[in-house]
Amino acid sequence: MFYGWDVVAGTFVSQLAVVGFFSYSISLLTPLIREEFGVSLEQVMYSLTAGIFTGMILQPLAGVMLDRYPVRWIMAAGTLLFAAGLWALANSSSIAQYIVIFGLTMAAANAFAGIPPSQVSISRWFTSSRGKALGISAVGTSVGGIVVPGLVAWWLQTSGWRGALENLALCTVLIVLPFVVLTIRGKPADVGLLPEDGKPGASAPIDVPELTLKDIIRHPGYWQIGISVGLMLSVYISILANMAPYAAGLGVSATRASSLIMVVAIMGLLGKLAFGVAADKVNLKIGLWAAMALLVTALLLMATEPGYPLMLLAVGLLGLASGGMIPVWGLLMASVFGLVSYGRAMGLMGPLISLLVMPGFTVTGRLYDATGSYQLCLLAFSGVLVFGALFLVPLRISTLDH
Repeated sequence: MFYGWDVVAGTFVSQLAVVGFFSYSISLLTPLIREEFGVSLEQVMYSLTAGIFTGMILQPLAGVMLDRYPVRWIMAAGTLLFAAGLWALANSSSIAQYIVIFGLTMAAANAFAGIPPSQVSISRWFTSSRGKALGISAVGTSVGGIVVPGLVAWWLQTSGWRGALENLALCTVLIVLPFVVLTIRGKPADVGLLPEDGKPGASAPIDVPELTLKDIIRHPGYWQIGISVGLMLSVYISILANMAPYAAGLGVSATRASSLIMVVAIMGLLGKLAFGVAADKVNLKIGLWAAMALLVTALLLMATEPGYPLMLLAVGLLGLASGGMIPVWGLLMASVFGLVSYGRAMGLMGPLISLLVMPGFTVTGRLYDATGSYQLCLLAFSGVLVFGALFLVPLRISTLDH
């Protein structure tokens, strides 16, 4: 079997742990953190804000490192930082300490062992199956959205929040870290192999020379892809963070509301696989537009304040769209910037996307406070996505019609 699939397996497991905790499990801890330290929800949320700001600094650095140093050891270091951060959080003695530890270690874990290094590794190994490989790897985030919250919820019942974090740290060191070290190889030449199609230069989608950081920022594709993807992520994350209160406001029980998030994760898994396979065969801009169209449809359905069956359909489309975006995004980056500069391009895009994601939480809250409903917010976000789609129109990609 082609060794590239071992790399896919390694990135799958890494993203399962890191993204599964950061994106899906934090809400389970929030009430307990508030009770432990006697603080407000806003104070606990400072930890996420700290993580975003730290990530804006670390992601460009991680991008440069991914282009210069072995991805295997960068991801191993990120995984180890993730475990150390979990352990330190479990032993934090104040909310200030919790915020600082979370902001530093979780941001580092995402930058060095999350989605960007995974996409860099896989793009160097695969050519004709690159979209499929990226999609399968990204499924790890969705599986993590099911597995990690389940484990955390169980440990919360048996060991409390501190014990839950310590258990997750231990599992990371004993299972995830060895798996990453044994499977991840940054490029075929590291193990004396050739890329997927058997040609030394096959891993480059187009003949793109190495780009400096200044070259990347000046490239129109940096802004076109970054703004489009950033707006999609901003809308998706803001809606996901408010899914439970949205459902509760429409009379949905807490049990059914939690099942909506599970549907998002499951459909996200299917979206990554479906779009990953399709992205190897269709125009990449059409792929991203299709994900945007699904997301707009989901928002418009939710804006009608539907009954539970239609609500399930809406969140299913939401998950399908968010999952489909990830492999298409990875292919777009490889096609526009080439593989030599892929890491630094992804790293530089992180701060731009973070700047677009952060306002989403405030906009959602203010519109809800002003109207007592999520309708205006959902309609406004639909318009934002249309703008993002239009911004992608002038994007030029040499391998667009591969």
